[in-house]
Amino acid sequence: MHGIEKKRQIKSYNAFRGICALGILFSHMSYLSDASNPFWATFYDHFMKYGSRCTSFFFIMSGFLLAYTWKELPFNKYIKGKLKRIYPLTLFVFILAVGCSFILNDTVNEGVAIGSTQWIINAVLNITMLKAFVPVESVFYSFHGPSWYISVLFIFYIVGYFIVKSLKNKNSNICDKRNSNRKALLFISVVCAIAYLIQLAVCLVVDINALSDCQLYLTYINPYFRIFGEGLLGILLCEYMPAIREKISNLNKSILEIVAFLAFIGFFLVNNFIHSSVWSAWIWFVPVSLIIIAYNEDAGIVSKIAKGRFWQFLGNVSFELYMTHAFVYEGLPVIAGVVSTELKGWLIYHAGTRFLITLVASVIFAWVVHLILNIGKLKKKQRVN
Repeated sequence: MHGIEKKRQIKSYNAFRGICALGILFSHMSYLSDASNPFWATFYDHFMKYGSRCTSFFFIMSGFLLAYTWKELPFNKYIKGKLKRIYPLTLFVFILAVGCSFILNDTVNEGVAIGSTQWIINAVLNITMLKAFVPVESVFYSFHGPSWYISVLFIFYIVGYFIVKSLKNKNSNICDKRNSNRKALLFISVVCAIAYLIQLAVCLVVDINALSDCQLYLTYINPYFRIFGEGLLGILLCEYMPAIREKISNLNKSILEIVAFLAFIGFFLVNNFIHSSVWSAWIWFVPVSLIIIAYNEDAGIVSKIAKGRFWQFLGNVSFELYMTHAFVYEGLPVIAGVVSTELKGWLIYHAGTRFLITLVASVIFAWVVHLILNIGKLKKKQRVN
């Protein structure tokens, strides 16, 4: 078995993971749209509600990091490592979602009754991490909506293993373009380009024909585009990075980082003027690629800020924040109602205060879950030190 040297951690990427996890959390705070305070209503309607676009960052970054951290491992050892990372949290949120549905005597997504045949099928698809491949909202959003992402990510890890392996020569660095399998690289580039062209056509057809019933799945969830479009793009960005860095070596790193960050923010603002399915996921390869390129060296002024403790902490708990925040924003008014009807009414009326409490509670809950799930690693680290 052969491996490569340990890569440096690109801390700016870690910070952006935390920022994007917050963006997804923000997009779910739809109650702010009806806030009596015009600041919160305007901020949500014109910026926060588009935070779900950050999902593209996670898929492209997953592809990049899969290639960047590549080690020559047997498939069974590789996939066990990935499962060890993602499955405990996936199982945790599923059990928590089932528990909440029983405690509240609630149905699960669009009238799927507890204990029904569909409920059992949904449970199996959640446990096996396959639910995103069923184009029915009551299935791919069942039990715990955000976990559709894990469903796609797991399959991408399997596909990505063989793709990166085809690009990897023994004892060579996947990011070293000189040692890459150029024919495989060209083939992967063509597949990625075709995936993006097909997805563009899908978005345009959905918009032109007003196919609202399948718009969410085809233009946003679409696991095939996420895997063969965004995931492959991340791998390609890593593979081409040495050549890209050489071409931009004379550019000022701080200016490059600022421009990339402003472009990222600008794409959110453009949502207010362009209401197209293309903006759901397809177009986000532009700002995300700029972010990955601009911050690769961790050398500019924004990177210095991103390396700060708070942003690194946020990045470290980003996976847990993404996977658990739904329980906080949905559970907060329920818990308040258990305390008193007046408290629940006050919380719902004061939307801004509710948002701030939800934000802080979500980060704290994610941190606690992170500590629990990583207790073994922490103990091992303490023994080493």
